[in-house]
Amino acid sequence: MHVFVICRNSLIAMTAVAVGVPVAAASPSPEIVHDSGSQATIASAKSRFPIGSSALIDVSVATLWREPRIHRRLDLPALADPVKLGKWNRQLRTAAQRRWLVGRVQTQALYGQQVLVREVRGSWIKVAVIDQPEPQDPAGYPGWLPARQLIPKGDMLQIVDDSEHLVVRAKKTRLQTPTGKVAVGYGTRLLPTSPESHSKWIEVETPRGPGRIKSAAVSEPMELTARSVLREGRRFMGLRYLWGGLSAWGMDCSGLLWNIFRAHGKTIPRDADPQFRSGGKVSLKKMKPGDFIFWGSQNYAHHVAIYVGKNKMLEAPDSSGRVRVVPVRWNEVAGSRRFIR
Repeated sequence: MHVFVICRNSLIAMTAVAVGVPVAAASPSPEIVHDSGSQATIASAKSRFPIGSSALIDVSVATLWREPRIHRRLDLPALADPVKLGKWNRQLRTAAQRRWLVGRVQTQALYGQQVLVREVRGSWIKVAVIDQPEPQDPAGYPGWLPARQLIPKGDMLQIVDDSEHLVVRAKKTRLQTPTGKVAVGYGTRLLPTSPESHSKWIEVETPRGPGRIKSAAVSEPMELTARSVLREGRRFMGLRYLWGGLSAWGMDCSGLLWNIFRAHGKTIPRDADPQFRSGGKVSLKKMKPGDFIFWGSQNYAHHVAIYVGKNKMLEAPDSSGRVRVVPVRWNEVAGSRRFIR
């Protein structure tokens, strides 16, 4: 048996995620909770979110699933509105409970991210996350989530890399909206509504109307440099790995890099293999700090880390681990890519 580390992938359900540890296939389980939703909820979902319409994520972090209603009872905090991510993390106590998510969770989406509605099934909506480039859907990363975690886009402007916007730099903070406070995390993008800010608060647009956030928690996107990317990455050392995760409540290998670059105003592909296909090719002998290192083969990359220099790398390793800096594992390295010019 080969010993290897498997991290994020986009095209197939993996069969292992930790070193030498098998993962159960994504088949029905007695733990799975089948909540089809009331008839009123189903009718509301279909009327509020027509296929082809745009919507916004209306919770701190939404978890997108491969199919509707395949979650376990312990995953219910991640499906609520508001989500209870701290409780979900506490309930994911073991590596086995986290590995169960492999092949079932697709990705996550941050508060306010725009999605395109693809399908409605009961009280669940299939969406494509616009700013998570992914080959599975040309519009963005696809997955299912409860309709209660979405809100129609309305006339709110889409935030893109080049638009004037703010990004949450704090790992976690509170955003005040017209309907109450919402926890938001690192990488969340917000539109300022006033060119002038108060000393303590900045007024911003939210999916539910005018809001405000502490000025110390946000900034304009940072300048994209290797030094800045590595500094930001080190801030998450010790954070537990979460399959499909890309927030301060848990990240996987490619989600960590996606969010760090997002905070710098640059959108990169969501998963490791698409990242491998997108960056500029770099010889392993000519790698610089900030370059990405990939594992797998030329046909498929299943894991990514970022080179920090002196034969070391920063990575979110697998479901039993945490974000860390370790020596580069040169076995099965598929290549290196550069996203910082």
